[in-house]
Amino acid sequence: MRVMLVVVCGMHRSGSTLVAQLAKGLLSASCELTVSSNGLGSSVEQMHARASDPAHTWLAKVHIPRRELRRALPDQGALYLYTYRDVRDALASAWRKNRFLFGSEDRGPTIAAKFVREEIEIGAVFEDRRHCWIGRYETIVNDIPSLVNDLESFLDLSVSTALKQELVEEAAPDKQRQRSQLVSTGDQLVRLETFITTNHITDGRFGAWKETLSVEEAIASEHAARDWLRQKKYPLCFRKAMYTDPPQE
Repeated sequence: MRVMLVVVCGMHRSGSTLVAQLAKGLLSASCELTVSSNGLGSSVEQMHARASDPAHTWLAKVHIPRRELRRALPDQGALYLYTYRDVRDALASAWRKNRFLFGSEDRGPTIAAKFVREEIEIGAVFEDRRHCWIGRYETIVNDIPSLVNDLESFLDLSVSTALKQELVEEAAPDKQRQRSQLVSTGDQLVRLETFITTNHITDGRFGAWKETLSVEEAIASEHAARDWLRQKKYPLCFRKAMYTDPPQE
């Protein structure tokens, strides 16, 4: 299949930026690449035009596309790179990144459950695409060389060993933190080139939601994600009897 649109998608805080950086590096060495500044585009027509553009390849990075776009995601001419992680950790990492402290009006059981449900709903849309590579955060961040090889294979590319080694080195956590710090000083070029944002790199630990979420938030998020967590083989921590619908906030 001739690929004109590569879509990096996934849960927030699940390694999608890392995958986007690596995909960009691999594609740039192999074809004429345009990195989309507006995700999938401003309309269904523009999105499909990109997926059928024979002149070059488009790379888009998205998390939650508008409903009219997600209903019309193209399969012909498009490849999807989807990442996910324990959705409770995705929630906790997002709150740490945004510095939402206990008691903040921006968090709570209701907001936690809504975040979890939306991430799972959007993820199902992407995972249902005909040509979709799926990466589990807890696996891919621990073996960047294998991740690079997997992406090269899925994208049907052939690049030099030297380039792959360079991409692995540039993906190191310390270099990512340096980029995030540069963005925080106002260096927007770094953000455009690497998809990095301010305070983008947090601790990346697995199970850190147990320290970040309140008991009520943890119960609400697990309640909302129970079936998904079981399907993805993440451990459940609460008995069903402890689940209650979170209060309206």
